[in-house]
Amino acid sequence: MNFPHYPVMSREVLDIFAGTRKRLFVDCTLGMGGHCRLILFAFSGARVIAIDQDGQSLARARENLREFGRRIRFHQGDFLSLFDDFDCEHPPVSGILVDPGISTAQLKDPRRGFSHSVDGPLDMRKDSGSGPTAAEVLNSLSEDELADLFSRYGEVASSRRLAKAIIEKRLFSPWKSTVQLRRLIEELFGWRPRPGRVHPAAQVFQALRIFVNRELEGLEAWLERLPSSLPSGCRVVFLTYHSLEDRVVKRMFRQLQRQGRAALLPPFPARPRGDEIEENLASRSAKLRALEVA
Repeated sequence: MNFPHYPVMSREVLDIFAGTRKRLFVDCTLGMGGHCRLILFAFSGARVIAIDQDGQSLARARENLREFGRRIRFHQGDFLSLFDDFDCEHPPVSGILVDPGISTAQLKDPRRGFSHSVDGPLDMRKDSGSGPTAAEVLNSLSEDELADLFSRYGEVASSRRLAKAIIEKRLFSPWKSTVQLRRLIEELFGWRPRPGRVHPAAQVFQALRIFVNRELEGLEAWLERLPSSLPSGCRVVFLTYHSLEDRVVKRMFRQLQRQGRAALLPPFPARPRGDEIEENLASRSAKLRALEVA
């Protein structure tokens, strides 16, 4: 079995879910099925509703997890529509996992356009059948809109200068590929590789991915619905990989605790252990926040 998507902080996830009824779990962002597989092995009587908006990932996960047969129910969709698509109280859901990170398989596939280090079309859609591509965004938005996008979703320094350069370039040739954008960023920011430095394109690509997939749209409202849509004792684990998402999760979880609708589960947050970071460098930015519905 091949699981290109490393299940980040899997030990911590299983420890949290061990304190539940251990009957029905929802993996809201299935990926290649790494977390789902561990949950099914750890809790032999449990079933999983497995959700992912990426049809390609869903197909691969079906193959990776076929040994579990009817213990898994697969569903293509965005986790933000979970409570509209499923009744999570009948039967009662024991735990929910949200791990919205991009998988290694998605990053390394040149056709998806998620990575600045792999040449391919500027797509970046998790659901390749809906919405505008990153190229269409770059070729259609105004300078003000692009500057706001890069500043808001990537916290990109000199976002206005980058937006202006993108507009100027597209006057002569439309944006098509990841390497086109990476080269412009390297030129604009005077990029020179140095140990420990993060490529400036990483923030730009993050901003485009968040915008294209509307990753933050509706997140606060979804978190607000947790206590009213889940049974008492259900535990929710949310893994975040960038500060924008983490701020929303942190604020909403604390608000639910202040309202007496949920209890935060320590540590808040948990971070990857040193040995995990050594094995999977991409996990270094992860934070795990969890709560139990009152």
